[in-house]
Amino acid sequence: MNVTIRPLKEEDARTSVKWRNMPELWTYTTFKADHEITIEDELKWIRAVIKDPTSARFAIMADDDYVGNIYLTGLTKETGEYHIFIGNKAYWGKGIARKASELIIDYGREKLGLKTIILGVKPANVAAFHLYESLGFIKTGEEEGFTRMKLSLAG
Repeated sequence: MNVTIRPLKEEDARTSVKWRNMPELWTYTTFKADHEITIEDELKWIRAVIKDPTSARFAIMADDDYVGNIYLTGLTKETGEYHIFIGNKAYWGKGIARKASELIIDYGREKLGLKTIILGVKPANVAAFHLYESLGFIKTGEEEGFTRMKLSLAG
């Protein structure tokens, strides 16, 4: 399976709005919708984030299927915060998160010149924790129910 990432675009809202309304996707995140997310909500969000100079937000493509999102947010000259989700459950457990993560890490290093990527993961999300460790992230502490990790990109 060929995994690529591409910048988010407005048309993605038709698919991603469905994911926003799937509570099981957000079990391990800080995202908690207080109402059903509408297509208008999702379009407004996508329009805002694709203009945000402090983030790099991408769609994850598995062959030609849009299956999830991956981001670097809070960008500074040296640091970005990593986020990922695979929204299409048919693609869970297929190694797509690893491949997409490798791509976003390379993007952060090569295109953005980042020195560090950070993330937060809930300790109960064992599969994600193991993925991040295997990618070279190291645990740096605990904060508000999340294990904080960082990846050094410097030489």
